[in-house]
Amino acid sequence: MGKAQPESYDGIVTNQTGVVIAAPGADCIPVLFADPVRKACGAAHSGWQGTLLGVSMATVNAMATEYGCRVEDILVVLGPSVGPCCFTLPQESAEQFHRIDPKCVRHLESSRPSVDIRRATRALLEAGGILPQNIQDDSVMDPSQNFTLCTACHPEQFYSHIRDGENFGTQIGFIAIKD
Repeated sequence: MGKAQPESYDGIVTNQTGVVIAAPGADCIPVLFADPVRKACGAAHSGWQGTLLGVSMATVNAMATEYGCRVEDILVVLGPSVGPCCFTLPQESAEQFHRIDPKCVRHLESSRPSVDIRRATRALLEAGGILPQNIQDDSVMDPSQNFTLCTACHPEQFYSHIRDGENFGTQIGFIAIKD
């Protein structure tokens, strides 16, 4: 915030009070960041490609660079997203997730393995220095189980591009710094 808007972006950070920033998701993860010490926050849209490109840590790094945030002070919330029960990718893309953490991929040998973008996001955040206890999500950590709330599996609660095709809605995660 406060700089020229780039042509495209999936993350935004601010330290301005009273300004609401947001990240959408309809299978992709809306990721919210807060630093209660330096009074800064961020929001990122993390789909599978953004996850591989490191959008979450890029948001953390922007908070550190722009506002002097310390990684260990940053709190992160992963919003609802598609689970590996409903999300597959071609094998070559899945292999990139497997390199992040083998637990991110189920059935790697198949032509379209199941991919866990939430687990990959958490692994990348932790590898970048975010403390595990500072990451809040509602996923079940047992790799043999699916997420508690997969957007594609719960039409009564969430929109899903994977489930609904082109005619889908969007969840939005939003955050602001209070005065």
